[in-house]
Amino acid sequence: MTTFHQLLRQGAEEFGTRTAIRFEDASVSYEALLDRVEQVAGGLSALGVSAADHVALVMDNSLECVWAWLASSVIGCTEVPINPQYRGDLLAYLLNDSETSVIVCDAHYLAQVTEIAAKLPLLRMILVSGDTTVTNAGAVPVLGFDWLVSGEPIVVNDDAPERVILYTSGTTGPSKGVVHTQKSMLTLSRYNAEMLEYGPEDRLLNFFPLYHQNARYTGVIPALCAGASIRIQKRLSTSTFWQTCAEDGVTAFNYLGSVLRLILNVTPPDLTAERHTIRKAFGAGAPPPIWQDLEARLGIRLVEVYGLSEAPMATVNVRKGAQGSQIGSAGRASDLFEIAIVDADDQVLAPGGIGEIVLRPKRPDAMMLGYYGKDAATVRAWRNLWFHSGDRGRLSETGDLFFEEREKDSIRRRGENISAWEVEGVLDMHPHVAESAVYGIADADADEEVAAALVLIDPDADLAAILRFAAERLPRYAVPSLLRVLKDLPRTPTEKVQKAELRKTARADHRTATDILAADAA
Repeated sequence: MTTFHQLLRQGAEEFGTRTAIRFEDASVSYEALLDRVEQVAGGLSALGVSAADHVALVMDNSLECVWAWLASSVIGCTEVPINPQYRGDLLAYLLNDSETSVIVCDAHYLAQVTEIAAKLPLLRMILVSGDTTVTNAGAVPVLGFDWLVSGEPIVVNDDAPERVILYTSGTTGPSKGVVHTQKSMLTLSRYNAEMLEYGPEDRLLNFFPLYHQNARYTGVIPALCAGASIRIQKRLSTSTFWQTCAEDGVTAFNYLGSVLRLILNVTPPDLTAERHTIRKAFGAGAPPPIWQDLEARLGIRLVEVYGLSEAPMATVNVRKGAQGSQIGSAGRASDLFEIAIVDADDQVLAPGGIGEIVLRPKRPDAMMLGYYGKDAATVRAWRNLWFHSGDRGRLSETGDLFFEEREKDSIRRRGENISAWEVEGVLDMHPHVAESAVYGIADADADEEVAAALVLIDPDADLAAILRFAAERLPRYAVPSLLRVLKDLPRTPTEKVQKAELRKTARADHRTATDILAADAA
C-alpha cells in the first residue's frame, strides 16, 4: 500500500463522515474521499495503468482533478502535475521530459494535448474529464474519465516508486523536473500542519492550482493529516473572499506575495479580529506593512517561509516555545534544513554578509531526489556539501533570513514563477525579432510585470502580431505586458546582456500590451 493510500485509509477510519474537502457546492467526507479515490484507482488499474506509468494531469482545480491525483498516487504511479496553460512545444517538452505515458486532461484542454500527441512517443492513453466526441489522437486512444469507476481490485505494489515530478521554471535552460516521493511530500505536509497547529476544528481555504506544491502539499495533504477540512477554489476571488470565509468559518488560508495586498484591498476598513474567523495564514513574500496590518488589526498570524520546489519550508518564522522572527524576514532554519549564506567560493559568510542561500536536509525524506533525467544539473546544484538555491540573501545575528534578490533569471507574477529563458525562446522564434531580453518590472498588485526589450529585424515590425504570436505559445500569465524596442541590448564587455540595467527602466518607458493591441484593433 502506498504512502498516500495509507493516509487516506487512516483518515477514513479516524474521521469518518467529517468533511474533508469542499469544492463549489459539494462536500466530501473522509470516508467518501477514500471510497471515490479507490474506485477511480480500480478503474485505472482495469485499463492497465500501473505503478510503472508516468501519469500527467493537465487540469483545472476540480474534484475530478483530486480523484485523478490521489488515484494515481494510490496505484503508485509517477505523478506529473502540469500547468494547463502550457501548450505547443513547451507542453510537448514537459511531457517528453517526464516520460509521460498517460495523460488525464479536462475536455477544454484536449485540443492542445491532441495537437502534440504525435510528438509524444511514450504516450499510450489520454483520459478526458468532461464531454468529448474525440475517440483517438492518431494511434493514441482517447477515453472518458468521468465514468472511470470500477469494482476491480487495486493492484497493491509495495515496490512502487511513489515519485512526484514537479516542474520548476527554467532559467538558463529548459524547465527541470524536481523529483520527490510521496514520503518526502508527506514529511512536508506533516511539518506544515505542525507549524500551523492545524487540528480537526480548522477550516482551510486554498485557491492555488493543484499542479502547485503549495495547493497539494501545504494545502490538501496537511488538512488530511490534521483531520481538518479544506475548501479548494478554482482561483482567488477577491470579491467573494470574505463572504466565503464567513460561510465556511475559514480559519486559515495560503498566500503568495501580492495576494495579501489584493485581499486587503477588499477588506472592510472597520473589520477587526473579533468579526471574522481567520486566525492564521501560510505563505511567502508578505510585505512588512501588510504583514503588520494583518496581524495588528485583523489578528491573522502569518507563518512565513523560504523554500524551493527542491527544498520546501527551508525556513519558518514561528516555532513553538521560541521567540518569533523579525517581521519582513523569512524566518530561521526549519527543523527540516540547515541554511547558510556563502560567497562565490562557497565560503560561509558571517551574519549580515550578502551571498547565495545554500541549504541541506537535517532528516531523510525532506529534499528532492534530484532533477529527472538531468544528473549533471543535479550535481551542479550540489557543491561542497550544500544545495545551491540560486537566490541571494543574508542572515541576521539571530539567524533570520532576509531575501535580497534572485540570481536566477526568473520573474514572479501573481505567485507564478516565469522563466525569462522560455519567454525569450518564443519571442526569438518570431521572424521579425532579432533578439529579445525578458525581465521583471516591480508591480504592487502582481509582484512583477513581464517586460520584454526587443531588437527588431524590421523597425516597422507589427508589435501586436508579435504579442499574438507569443500568446499562442505561452501561458497567459507569461505573455509580456510591457514592450520596449531597442537598437541593441545593454551588454557587458563579454557580451552578456545586462538584465540589471533593463530592470532599472521605468515602466513609463515601455509600451503596454493593452495599448499596442488596442491601437491595432482601432
